[in-house]
Amino acid sequence: MVLKRLFREPTSFMLFAATFLAIFEAINSAGYSDNIAIFVGLIDSTPVAGEKISSPSGVNLDIWGPLKVGTLDYAILAFLSYVIVTLWVHRPREALSKKDKGRIFAIKSTKWIRFGLFSLFLAIISTANKREFFANLSNNTVGTKHEGSFGIHDGTWGFQPIEWGFADFVELAILYSFFIFCAWKGIEVDKAKLNPIPDNRNFIERIWGGIRDAERDQRTDIEQGAIKANESFTNLVNLLGAATSLNLAAASLDEGDVKLAFNKWKNLTHRKGKQNKDWKGLSESLDQAGDFIEEEE
Repeated sequence: MVLKRLFREPTSFMLFAATFLAIFEAINSAGYSDNIAIFVGLIDSTPVAGEKISSPSGVNLDIWGPLKVGTLDYAILAFLSYVIVTLWVHRPREALSKKDKGRIFAIKSTKWIRFGLFSLFLAIISTANKREFFANLSNNTVGTKHEGSFGIHDGTWGFQPIEWGFADFVELAILYSFFIFCAWKGIEVDKAKLNPIPDNRNFIERIWGGIRDAERDQRTDIEQGAIKANESFTNLVNLLGAATSLNLAAASLDEGDVKLAFNKWKNLTHRKGKQNKDWKGLSESLDQAGDFIEEEE
């Protein structure tokens, strides 16, 4: 791919820097940089020019500027755009999907996960509104003097003083409880990962287990599920190929072609044979046919 030669793969430091700059840009553009600086003790008060960190211009070395897009914002947005392009080009999800075999949690229902995330979003927004976050944000950026929470009162929308009451606690309790309920319905815990036990399944049982895992993964990642399904199908075809080679060896020996029969048998039984692994799986599965292991509760 041509784009992979133009955009180098992002490093851990680049991703850390992009995350830091994104958080800084959100805080700085909202006008909270001066609040943090005053709280830490770096400055005593905010200059009249503004309350946002910007690049110094001319001989003026003051880093504080008005709340508008400046050179520093363009530089940060350009870097973040470059990182987003590199992430899209190199697709780190494809590399991380190969390491998901040891994950403990699996998504059981995407519908419940969506409901849960929406409920959590509403709960966070409601909590922030009741704690006068949006009123302070408006005062800090626009320069207004609002107090309370934003909502509708007497048919008009606006900021109204708020006093925590029983209904407010019930509202937040319902939203957060519904989020927990959705997480419980949408996420399952792989108990086999919490209490690992030896895999005593034979070759055929592993094939069926791979198909079951593929069906589960296709609920969230169709591509990953298709890969597992193809692997299981390939193992099944190889198993049938070993059985076919055994039949050819037997038929060749019956016809008197000892050399061909020996070559087929050697390909199955020799440790360097191409079908040795598949032959071992077939032999093990045939030996355990009808032998059911009692599971302990």
